[in-house]
Amino acid sequence: MKTTYSYTPSKLLPGEGELLRQHSFTRWMSRDLHQASIGFLKSLGPLPLYIESSPEKLLRSIQWHPPEGCGFEIRSGRAFAQFEEYDRGNLDRKWALLSLHVNEGELYSAVWIAEEHLETARKVLAMYGITPAMRTVSA
Repeated sequence: MKTTYSYTPSKLLPGEGELLRQHSFTRWMSRDLHQASIGFLKSLGPLPLYIESSPEKLLRSIQWHPPEGCGFEIRSGRAFAQFEEYDRGNLDRKWALLSLHVNEGELYSAVWIAEEHLETARKVLAMYGITPAMRTVSA
């Protein structure tokens, strides 16, 4: 029997982290440009910690320098079925869902991380006033 999950997206909290977020988000970019920028930045070290997609299907993110050797997967602007497929693959790898944004058009943008670096990444999210995403088994 296939297990089904429900997801609670990350939330942007008011307060001190809000100012930091305002100065840390990348500019809104097309999917192709955002993907190219992630590829370029990956060679320098930073990876997205949190990604948002707009109703116009533009993307922006907050970058983070993860610890050396940290396992990461980033998927943005995906329909639920695609997101769910990636999530199942990451469950098999025992990678945690770190952050999740669902836009008004029901497009999912998510970041998964290897378990051994999850708590560190959650602390960084908290600095930005962003709650981690939650995955729960549906009844």
